[in-house]
Amino acid sequence: MSLLNPPLERMFFMTFTADLKRFTNKATAFIVETPKEVAIELFSEIIRETPIGDPSLWKSKPPADYVPGNLQSNWQCTLGTPASGMWSFEDKSVEATISAMKSVIKDSVPDQAIFLTNLLPYAQRIEYGAHSSQAPQGMVRISIAKFDQMFNKAKSKVAA
Repeated sequence: MSLLNPPLERMFFMTFTADLKRFTNKATAFIVETPKEVAIELFSEIIRETPIGDPSLWKSKPPADYVPGNLQSNWQCTLGTPASGMWSFEDKSVEATISAMKSVIKDSVPDQAIFLTNLLPYAQRIEYGAHSSQAPQGMVRISIAKFDQMFNKAKSKVAA
């Protein structure tokens, strides 16, 4: 025989169950949304840090087919596997590139790899070869150096 009367036991169980369900829902949302927010923060930073070539700063003339902003607009976000081709955007704005990236990340599911790829042949030279006076330390490496800050920002945003 219980020391508590049955209605109180049921009420305690119902409260505990509701509290546990709220906690589980909040934890699940945190686990699902935090990686998305971190990816958005990191990838946005990489895209913004990518220089838009200014031929007036170059030591030699640009190639005939060079289009300013092409490097920045060719960042491609994909799920599951890295991108395999180059993009050609009509809108070369940083906002359009970031918006396209966010749309892909929005559709990601937990444990799914999220890639940010730039397949332009000179992307690696800009990152590692000090070919850019605008980004002498690259764009990916300096963005990754801010990862802890971005992760904390993403956690706070999701927890709010």
